[in-house]
Amino acid sequence: MKTIGFIGVGELALYTIRGVRRGGYHDSILLSPRNRARSALLAADFNCTVLADNQAVVDRSDCVVIATRPADCLQTLAELEFRTNQLLISVVAGVEIEALRSSVPDSLDIVRAMPVSSAEAGASPTLIYPDNAFVREFFDYCGNTIPVDSEAYFTQGSVLACVYCWFFSLFESLIQATQGPELPGELSAELVMGMARGAAELALAKTDSSPGEIAAAIATDGTYSKLGLDLLQQQTAFVPWQQACELLQKRLAADD
Repeated sequence: MKTIGFIGVGELALYTIRGVRRGGYHDSILLSPRNRARSALLAADFNCTVLADNQAVVDRSDCVVIATRPADCLQTLAELEFRTNQLLISVVAGVEIEALRSSVPDSLDIVRAMPVSSAEAGASPTLIYPDNAFVREFFDYCGNTIPVDSEAYFTQGSVLACVYCWFFSLFESLIQATQGPELPGELSAELVMGMARGAAELALAKTDSSPGEIAAAIATDGTYSKLGLDLLQQQTAFVPWQQACELLQKRLAADD
């Protein structure tokens, strides 16, 4: 059994703690008091304990999650005293392990993790680097953990945490385009989200085919699927998505 403490109780901490508690994680979770309203909410609804300050969280935790804003991360860590047998999990975007080590003891184990807000629904595909049995088990409570072999893989995967956000705007656009007198908005929303989930499940199950190959197999000549797909491709509808990913890759490289 491990006691885990969160320093920084923003949105990420909120949806991660909700997710792991709903997924069956029962060990102690300690919280820093900076966001008092959110900490109080988690204490009341998800069996967490709010402590007096960040150092108190470190003193009583086996594992410390740093979940501050990127600009505050290193200074916050530098002000804390850690024990040599503790584990630090950083969920702070854009701050690499080398930079984290500049603010903590050399002997401290450090793991980076990248949960997304679907953790709240038990469905976050959470990248971690390096692999760690406890970290893997912890984030499995709110989805599935994906360990990677290098920090470069982790950084590249961080782009997809932003793509995840864009999906919601795509869903909204599709709902608006398909709802109407013949299809009420709530039914359109259920179908759009259900189709997206079904497509993802099929792509994950068909490991012998790429998503593009699956699309080509469905959108055969004479089908309505091909009619719409051809238009999207003629309008280069997917190119802006690729460009947006490239933009983020460049920004992440510049921030490293």
